[in-house]
Amino acid sequence: MRMIKLFRYIVAFAILPLILVGCGGDNAIEQNKENSDKQVSSSKIAGELVIATRIPKTFNPLLNTDSDIDQVLKLVYDTLVDINDEIKPVKSIAESWQVNDIGTSVNIKLRNDVFWHDGQNLTTEDVIYSLDTLRNAQESLYKKNVKNILSYEVVDKYNLKIVYNKPAGDIPYTLYFPIIPKHYYDVKTEVTEPLGSGKYKFISYEPSKQIKLELNEKYFKKAGNIKNIVIKIIQDKTVEEEAFKQNQIDFIYTDKLNMQKYAKDKKSNQFECETLYYDFLGFNLRNNYLNDKRVRQAMAYIIDKKSFLNKYYLGFADIADTPIHPNSWLYLKDMTRYSYDKRRAEKLVREVLGDKQEKINLRILVNEENYQRVNIANYLKNELDSIGFNTTIEKYNMQDYMKKIDNRDFDILLGGWKLSKFPDLTFMFNSGESDTGKNYGGYKDAQTDLLLEKAFISFQEEDMRVAYKELQKRIYDELPYISIAFRKNIVYTNPKLKGELKPLEWNVFNNIESCKINSK
Repeated sequence: MRMIKLFRYIVAFAILPLILVGCGGDNAIEQNKENSDKQVSSSKIAGELVIATRIPKTFNPLLNTDSDIDQVLKLVYDTLVDINDEIKPVKSIAESWQVNDIGTSVNIKLRNDVFWHDGQNLTTEDVIYSLDTLRNAQESLYKKNVKNILSYEVVDKYNLKIVYNKPAGDIPYTLYFPIIPKHYYDVKTEVTEPLGSGKYKFISYEPSKQIKLELNEKYFKKAGNIKNIVIKIIQDKTVEEEAFKQNQIDFIYTDKLNMQKYAKDKKSNQFECETLYYDFLGFNLRNNYLNDKRVRQAMAYIIDKKSFLNKYYLGFADIADTPIHPNSWLYLKDMTRYSYDKRRAEKLVREVLGDKQEKINLRILVNEENYQRVNIANYLKNELDSIGFNTTIEKYNMQDYMKKIDNRDFDILLGGWKLSKFPDLTFMFNSGESDTGKNYGGYKDAQTDLLLEKAFISFQEEDMRVAYKELQKRIYDELPYISIAFRKNIVYTNPKLKGELKPLEWNVFNNIESCKINSK
């Protein structure tokens, strides 16, 4: 328990952006091709893509606080380390990185072929300047990334070292932040013409109207095929959706499933986008019946997740068995899963009740605005009532729903978390969080506490795989939650966009370099 006491509160809650761990050197995933494959024939570079965003308060990606603007700025700026579709850190500007054995520092080696759009070489001085900017920022989407940094220093032109004030397994994902050029930003009080090293170069900005970008054909990774991107300034999502319907923009990112019907009518391209929005069934283990694992297992056996996927999520979700995303490099694939088995569920309930001629009374708490959860609650009531329960659905608006949760005033909770890229589950399951923290169900288990600690302070890739494998097995066996799904969002595009876009929640333009515009 000594390490738990020391590190328990390093963890940022899942509703806040967190940082993932990556590995460097020989373990880093290869992203880039040989230089001869970088450039494409100029005859293939053509076309214009029209997208939308809000009014930018700043073009400095390290001072920006708007997530929509952040997506657009990722076209202009690169991050030190990237995150791939396995939710794993991979090389970008950083060619490699190595965390020391005790998880208190990282040595980073930069690529030597990254250039700013004005032709100057990107070096460690730019990374240091970016770190300074971020640490001094009052607000930023990336402010949490530098929270535990103690110091940093230049080793040489392409190597630097960062030291942290406490050991933590999430160090390399603190490297997921944009890098800005010192020589450009250090002499300007306000930047209205952003200068980056990314896929696209800034061309012009008409305030409150539009931004124009042009392809960076000398990009250090794969050069793209779309010559120009025009970014319309649109005031909100509702107006943006209407603009898409009227063919005024070619691209829209949404979580609204009602867009699907229109998209089909228009024959738009549709690209599913994995997210870290996690839905679950939680239990208040202060209830004596729910504290009996057999009752929780009975509930697991009457949940048909495949049916949920199509019936309640309309296919826009990934079935979840643990709070680790099924696409994650840390996800445990080889485990025996619960499948729908009503007879087995009934048997478990009879074992718990014994000779008692009664039913188990339970309340299901749900927020009334979420129609998916309300529908799942109705399903659960019917199934549970048929195997020996007497359930009541309690529907509240979001404010009252959260009050109920904070007061631990529920039996069964249909809820969700916005999880972080680094899957630290301490806030959900650690015993120390059960009374006043986010462990609302009151789950307490010494073995789980030790496994949470082990996972959080695993600094090397293989150690982390092993730690998360053990942790997921324990959580799946204990069932403090029944995992339901990770929701998906959607990107719709005009049919003129050809190719396979691979949007990610943290980068909706992922793989745009493989797409092109059909001029016909």
